[in-house]
Amino acid sequence: MKPSAKLSFKIAAIIAGLSLKVLTRTEVKGKQNLPCSGPIIAVCNHINLLDPAIHIYNILPRDSIFLAKEELFRFWPMPLFAILMRITEALPVPRRGTTEARQEVHQKAMEILANGNVLGIYPEGTRSKDAQLHAANPGAARLALRCNVPIIPISIYGSEKLKGFGLFTRPRVVLTFGKPFILPHQDREPSFTRIQQLSDLIMEHLRDLLPPQYHGKYKIRPVTEGIEEKIGSKD
Repeated sequence: MKPSAKLSFKIAAIIAGLSLKVLTRTEVKGKQNLPCSGPIIAVCNHINLLDPAIHIYNILPRDSIFLAKEELFRFWPMPLFAILMRITEALPVPRRGTTEARQEVHQKAMEILANGNVLGIYPEGTRSKDAQLHAANPGAARLALRCNVPIIPISIYGSEKLKGFGLFTRPRVVLTFGKPFILPHQDREPSFTRIQQLSDLIMEHLRDLLPPQYHGKYKIRPVTEGIEEKIGSKD
């Protein structure tokens, strides 16, 4: 899958770039941390409906495909989002799907990574309505372990002001690319507790890129020091 090869995507990217410049004062930090090639999972916090557009645009020229809740693919009541989901080839995720449906999403996500793309995931599973970090779902950690690919945290803040009159004030939106890391190798199928520890570790990396007022659940550091492995380190 290469969404940026599509003419519709290229046109949408131009429109999105112009729109973001009109609506925001976006500051991007640490983009040099994003590898120029190879599969990687981008984990992001999510505080505004426009976050996916901001993320995808700023990840360019790398190709990225984001997981998105299946409700965004419905033309009613938000047809624009349904169109954008299709243009960006986002992967719909059923919130209350069957085991088979979840396995199908997992398989497609693995194929995206196998093709060398950036796979975007919002570990919290939904938009944070208070702009605070909330507990992560296990999906990102499980996928990273299964595919043995690095993770890059990408934090965002300021976009929560893009509502109401905030649309006309050009709020400062800060997007920060952290350093990639890999989760430690597991000799056997990890327990639920272990997966939760690894999910917390992922969220810690996001937290460390955000101002304290956004830390939410992760204001107090979970006991996960020492369980991560930097890229290139040995098991």
